[in-house]
Amino acid sequence: MTASTDRFHRRSFLGIAAIGVLGLTVAGCGDDDDPVATGGEEQAPGTTANAPVPTTDEPQEAVVDISMKDIEFQPKVATVKVGQRVVWTNREGVQHDVRALKGATFHSELFGEGGSFSFTPKKAGTISYDCSVHPGMTGKLKVVEA
Repeated sequence: MTASTDRFHRRSFLGIAAIGVLGLTVAGCGDDDDPVATGGEEQAPGTTANAPVPTTDEPQEAVVDISMKDIEFQPKVATVKVGQRVVWTNREGVQHDVRALKGATFHSELFGEGGSFSFTPKKAGTISYDCSVHPGMTGKLKVVEA
């Protein structure tokens, strides 16, 4: 091998190694081992942000579904009853989370397409929330007495 060929191979190897380190760094964001603060109200038992919400015997109208699509919550404002379960489902290829800003205390882990997070409000009022990853991706729950 010539010196220039050897330098070329060394540069190629270093470039590939740098890309690998960058990929591992990006993959490490949103570590699943990080604790998640859930605060006062609790998420529905048996659900996690990284798994689809299991089907239950509760009536269809008992669950309020909010989609995460096109970097927004759909619907942006939802009216729910006290004790009614709310399920956010990621319907696109980027990761999201759900974080209460006002009126409640919850913060999901990041979850990808098909993943979901649920929350059941315990009192009437307005809950403002967002996706901490995407500025401007906000929503509201108007919680009314049952």
